[in-house]
Amino acid sequence: MEGKVPPEPSTGCNKANPQTGSAQSPLTVSGHQYYVKLPADYDASKPYPVMIMFNPTGNPISWAEQNAGFETTGPKEAWIRVYPHPANSGSGWGANDVSFFQPFYDQITDNFCIDKARVFAAGESSGGDFSSILGCEHADKLRAVGPCATKNVPQYPLNASTRECTGQVTAVVIHGERDSVVGTENGPKTRDFYTALNHCQASTTPVEGYTDNLSNCVIYQGCDEDYPVYWCEHGDPNYSNTNHGWPAFAPKLLWSLFSTY
Repeated sequence: MEGKVPPEPSTGCNKANPQTGSAQSPLTVSGHQYYVKLPADYDASKPYPVMIMFNPTGNPISWAEQNAGFETTGPKEAWIRVYPHPANSGSGWGANDVSFFQPFYDQITDNFCIDKARVFAAGESSGGDFSSILGCEHADKLRAVGPCATKNVPQYPLNASTRECTGQVTAVVIHGERDSVVGTENGPKTRDFYTALNHCQASTTPVEGYTDNLSNCVIYQGCDEDYPVYWCEHGDPNYSNTNHGWPAFAPKLLWSLFSTY
């Protein structure tokens, strides 16, 4: 990157003792529950990057904290982590949830010292669909997204020429090469949506350290400056050997990429 963008402190900076909630006692905004994990030695005068992780359908609110991999050394010390829950866990994240993001974003940026230039969102399955939608509809608020194991959402077609996005994001698109839960079609469509938005060339190069079958990541060439697109068509058997789960490499890759922003 051509030099880092300076931090953009949110209105939540210098607010003492913000309410974080917990998996057992979550906070609520716009009909959705969520809770926040603060870095060790949280300093309310320092703007922190934030990772928002959207959980898959039919899982408890604690799923992302326990399974997404951001509660380890690195993210745990440097990022605020936010774990929202869909309005209806049984149906997961969908088009009807999109309107919640603005009040949710306003609430977390007003209560915590967040670097608004470094807000990241990722998700798995319906949570992946949702992070991908937000990467267009709320690109003006997000720096990068990591959608994994997505399916088609008809209300938000993956057509870069018809969707009116609010800006650009870095996209790390992750999909199982043999996903037997949602199929394999939508991963490439999501990838192509973001390569079109970011004006990438068709050529790719492997991502060093992520070339084995469990990750298999490439980066597209020629994308608009500071908005690369990554594509990881992995073979991780995670999620009962369905190849549909959040793969083990994902938190490591997202941390290594996004922590440089």
